[in-house]
Amino acid sequence: MHFRHVRLRAPERLLPELRAFYERLGTGETKLEFTAGEGEPFYHFAFLAPENRFAELRASIPELLPDLETGEVVFDFENWDAKAFYFHDPAGNIVEVVTHRGLPGDGLSELGLVGDPRALAAQLHTLGLELWDGTLEEEGRLAFLGERGRTLILAPPGRGWMPTGRPAERHPVEAELSGAPAAEVELENGLYRISRR
Repeated sequence: MHFRHVRLRAPERLLPELRAFYERLGTGETKLEFTAGEGEPFYHFAFLAPENRFAELRASIPELLPDLETGEVVFDFENWDAKAFYFHDPAGNIVEVVTHRGLPGDGLSELGLVGDPRALAAQLHTLGLELWDGTLEEEGRLAFLGERGRTLILAPPGRGWMPTGRPAERHPVEAELSGAPAAEVELENGLYRISRR
């Protein structure tokens, strides 16, 4: 599974700045698009970085978000054999750059969807997306659907996103994923539109 095209919302005044920011950063195989949205929408998403570019990308971001407990800016996820850093983009999105050891590629790696994880997972199952980590059984926990390095993160509303703890909010998402089966689902009364081609 790959994220081919992802469309998110942002305040209209910030669209030029976001466009320039992501042109500099690069979005790999994913076309990331922001369109004008109401209020101050924000998201959590991550980009996959090859291991040999992790340090270079880290050095290109002037202000990294630290671990609130340790102050460290590089996070080790031993159970995923991965490491990551986080930062805010011009719209205040919590953006992550993650490298999974031995996993090549670039482009979007994670995209957060906020709602009832069980209900979201049941509908995403029709796209062939299965739970590969996390849980759907415990209240307030995250569920990871898809595969290692390319995943939808299902989060209940209000759960804090790493590393800031800012409560997760529901905002519109349109995403086109690669792979079979070719289908489309609308979730949360049309707030999210996820398709596979």
